[in-house]
Amino acid sequence: MTRKIYNHCAVIGVDGMGNFNRQAATPNMDKIFAKGATSYFTLSMDPTISAENWGAMLLGATPVVHGLTNGWISQNEYTNKALPSVFTRLRRAFPDAYLTSVVNWNPINHGIVEHDVDVDLATADNDELLTPKILERIAKKPKFLFVQFDNVDGAGHGGGYGSERHIRQIETTDGYIGQIRDAYEQAGILDDTLFIVIADHGGIRNGHGGYTEEERFVFLGVAGQNVMHAEIPHSATVDIAALVLYGLGLDVPEYDIKGFSSQVPENVFPEYDRPYRFVTPIDRDTIRRETPDVNGENGLLRVFPKEELALALCFDNDLKDATGQCTFKEYNTVKFYSNGVNGACAEIGMTGFISTDDMADAGKGSFTVAVWLNVDRSINEDCVVCGNRDWWWQNRNANGFTLVLKNNDTVLSLGCPEGHDNFVTPLPEEVESGWVHIITAVDKEKNELRVWTDFDFTRSMPVSPVLLADNAAPAFFVGNDAGMKNNTEEFPNIFRLDDLLVFRKAFTDEDAAALKAYYGL
Repeated sequence: MTRKIYNHCAVIGVDGMGNFNRQAATPNMDKIFAKGATSYFTLSMDPTISAENWGAMLLGATPVVHGLTNGWISQNEYTNKALPSVFTRLRRAFPDAYLTSVVNWNPINHGIVEHDVDVDLATADNDELLTPKILERIAKKPKFLFVQFDNVDGAGHGGGYGSERHIRQIETTDGYIGQIRDAYEQAGILDDTLFIVIADHGGIRNGHGGYTEEERFVFLGVAGQNVMHAEIPHSATVDIAALVLYGLGLDVPEYDIKGFSSQVPENVFPEYDRPYRFVTPIDRDTIRRETPDVNGENGLLRVFPKEELALALCFDNDLKDATGQCTFKEYNTVKFYSNGVNGACAEIGMTGFISTDDMADAGKGSFTVAVWLNVDRSINEDCVVCGNRDWWWQNRNANGFTLVLKNNDTVLSLGCPEGHDNFVTPLPEEVESGWVHIITAVDKEKNELRVWTDFDFTRSMPVSPVLLADNAAPAFFVGNDAGMKNNTEEFPNIFRLDDLLVFRKAFTDEDAAALKAYYGL
């Protein structure tokens, strides 16, 4: 059978839609794919997170191979010549072609699409403002258009995946997709366009990142002249690269699980006969056990007396202090992910942070900060985890303390009008990525700072008494410094944390062991 080669290809990505469009009224997608190839059970990459999956789509490789994370692409341009994106592959084949990427979540353009292959990059603050920019570029008849809508994912994080708010946003986005389809028709190139709609992941409750059915199964639709009217039996988000290359007439590289592993799924192009190498998905649920009730049989208050526990932020799809002592204000949006250490975890930093005025006494006496941090070595600027002190150099003698993550170090900074000092503790060399537990204790009786990493005692450091006189300050922040200037667009830090605990005491080895036992380790 003769191969149909398209002159144009459009990939429309809907972040966080999963396959929840089955529950929504989507007349435009229904019309576009009425005679196309579709699947509601395309596999998202593991973990079911945006950078891992948009990277898989555009690079044609699994997250294990491409190594991209949300934090990394927010801070670093993509420069891996050994694993080029579809934009680079298309530029090599079509030197004069118009290529464009229009995304709401700009880290895609910053850290996945190469900046040296003449791609027209555009972004906007929301999907409504993004759509006119997309339509303007369609009028230029792009060889390849990549679009990412983000507000559906925001609705899932904010209202719950599958909630009415989430479904309504999918329906709104369907309207934008209809406008894109009409723009291709008005440009006179619809019949010569391979049209693809794909989600990167779904979600459960207010988060994603695990591998439940709600998170890992997503919608894939492919339409165009000569595309089969059929159900796609096996497919994954990583297969988008192969679909684009094949549709535009290029050869698809041989399957290499350690490199380019994108494949053309079955039941899309009638003449394509290369067998699909289907890998059985991991049959597991990465949502950990739920966080025990703080007052319950296995709760923290059965391990530590209430008078010792100043704060317990569990981030189980909310920003509530489990002790009931603190109320937090949210700045921008804090997102939740399902694959925390206990239940869900939070993504915090440039995209959203929180503060409370209910911890003014934190730092007056000895104190301890304990937290799970998800590290991936992508943070190369000072990233404030929490604290009550202005971190900036010009205010280095501000009163208070700040816990900072940087590369493979944790830093506790103490300041007062008489001076400041930074106490640096490297993470273990073997820690490249994943969850790490940090305990930092400030002992004002012994003039000492003590650190435990993954509940093992790491080091103690003497501290000048003048720095320990009073480390209290009016407001306590999580995900930014007290000046609210650290995790900003200038330093676009994004990181994940779980179970942030603050104690009104300096931990001992016995306390660290008790906390370790609480986590069942």
